[in-house]
Amino acid sequence: MSDNAEPTTYAGKVIVGLTGNIATGKSAVMKLAHYHGALTIDADKIVHTLMDTDTTMQAAIAVAFGSDVRLADGRIDRKKLSDVVFNDPAALQDLEAMVHPAVGKEVDAQILASEQSVIFLEAIKLLEGNLRDICHQIWVTRCSPQRQLERLRVCRGMETEVAAVRIKSQAPQEEKVAQSDVLIDTNGLMKDTEAQFKIAWVRLPDPATATSMDRLPLPDESAPAKPLTGRLNSPKAASPKATPQKSASEAPPPRLEPSDRPDDLQVRRARPSDIPSILLLIQKATDGKVKLKRAELLMALSERGYFIGQVGAEISAVIGYNIDSQVARIDEFYIHPPEMAAQTGKAVLEDIEISATSHMGQIIVAFLPEDAPATIRELFAAEHYAPMPFDEMARGWQLAIEESQPEGTDYLVRLLRDTRAG
Repeated sequence: MSDNAEPTTYAGKVIVGLTGNIATGKSAVMKLAHYHGALTIDADKIVHTLMDTDTTMQAAIAVAFGSDVRLADGRIDRKKLSDVVFNDPAALQDLEAMVHPAVGKEVDAQILASEQSVIFLEAIKLLEGNLRDICHQIWVTRCSPQRQLERLRVCRGMETEVAAVRIKSQAPQEEKVAQSDVLIDTNGLMKDTEAQFKIAWVRLPDPATATSMDRLPLPDESAPAKPLTGRLNSPKAASPKATPQKSASEAPPPRLEPSDRPDDLQVRRARPSDIPSILLLIQKATDGKVKLKRAELLMALSERGYFIGQVGAEISAVIGYNIDSQVARIDEFYIHPPEMAAQTGKAVLEDIEISATSHMGQIIVAFLPEDAPATIRELFAAEHYAPMPFDEMARGWQLAIEESQPEGTDYLVRLLRDTRAG
């Protein structure tokens, strides 16, 4: 499905194109679609995979944008590439011209190979390219700029200024909303989003008769909702397939609220004003082995979120955390004195789990130094972090670990939602 090819006709399938600006709830809608038995395809993840594995694509990008955007192992450094094209519309257009045809071919292959009769295709630039031509309906997520800002700060640990720039760099939400067949407003609670989803889901066209690639109108809302026929009516197909129990899979359901705590124990986000206290804690926790400058820590605060655990005014735990593509990562943690691990350390891990769960996280990966103290390993074990064989992970989880695991660390997994099939 190249830019010049006629779109493929997918007999017996309904294809929903999902788009929306950054942090407007697309992942939540895709999760709901998966639970209802749809095949979910993330076009942006396909781009990431191509940049990680397609040597022809890697070489072309390096020629077009400079060898600096390519890592030593051949993969594309997406951050460096983003820096090149972010403020250069012509460069971005060149990149999209390279990537979009390959993405279209992969989307085509996944749809043709699938047994599901409803396909949800997510792409942040769905409306700008040819992928929209294969969609029977366009769904758009929307929320207030304040809600976007909050999610970018909480989910991705962005500083307010950085998050605001990301939001303003995108086209106005109204442009997407104007082209939508279904609008999902995600300003409210998750149950509100789910209610809107269910209404739109039961009104999807019947896959058995959806053979034309012309955009299908929404059914008459005055008419009774018509259930979908075939495979999607099966209760078994409406939820993910069961996954064999693994060591990390034996954890209890994710935490939705914190355990009982002393009144003077507080968990909160780190602020720039906390930098002196954090630097002192890091020095104590590492016996002076890690020495950061104020500017370095300030930069780190802009790249990820830090949760602080304190009793009264005394900070005794700092843990670095971020979540992206439904995978949360813990890659820094400092606790001093060590005996506070069971108190403030535990409280911080609980709040991280609650945050990841509320933002549709699938797993939390903790990267522990190989020489991590026994108190730290005991803390993570008590909070249900356990080993998980790499080859038994979902591909998205594998990529997240490959991209972000620091040298000299092991990883432990806290499973929140098992999306693996089979």
